[in-house]
Amino acid sequence: MINQLTEKYPNLTSDSCHETLKDSFFIKDTLNGKCLTSLNSEGATCFVENTNDEQIIFVAVDACLIKDTTIKKCDTLVTKNKIIWFIELKEIIQSGTRKKFIKRKKNHRKKALKQIASTINDFKSKGIDFSGYFVAGLICFPPFPSIALPTNIPTTSSQVRILEFQKICGYTELHEGNYISL
Repeated sequence: MINQLTEKYPNLTSDSCHETLKDSFFIKDTLNGKCLTSLNSEGATCFVENTNDEQIIFVAVDACLIKDTTIKKCDTLVTKNKIIWFIELKEIIQSGTRKKFIKRKKNHRKKALKQIASTINDFKSKGIDFSGYFVAGLICFPPFPSIALPTNIPTTSSQVRILEFQKICGYTELHEGNYISL
């Protein structure tokens, strides 16, 4: 995948939009800037576990790989072997009433879905070939939870989001959480 990205997005290397990691890492979003990796969880929204010694490629998409402000784009992607995860980190303040918070989170989910799908479509329009790849999207909300917390059971509304995601970009793997195991 990295060879395709380098060919189709020449600024990938010149703008330092990617790094190769062998250890597990956290992803942090910066205000109006590209995402960063870190070895500690402070300020992180997502954890990427490396299950073996193979390399994981991290690419900062927003404010680095894709700088065009007219394109909706996700924050980052991670890829290993034939797996690629497009990740959108959503910062949301837990203030006000529960009803208002739920409404804000719902709006953030809709926006995140469109950002991930738009990024995938931009890649396709540039000629990125996803044949043979497992392609998935992940929407992350803070705070970063303890690894011991169980994941949520899919709801009817998440099924609707998956169908919308499939309609926009052709893929059905859309998840919400803070953890990826590669």
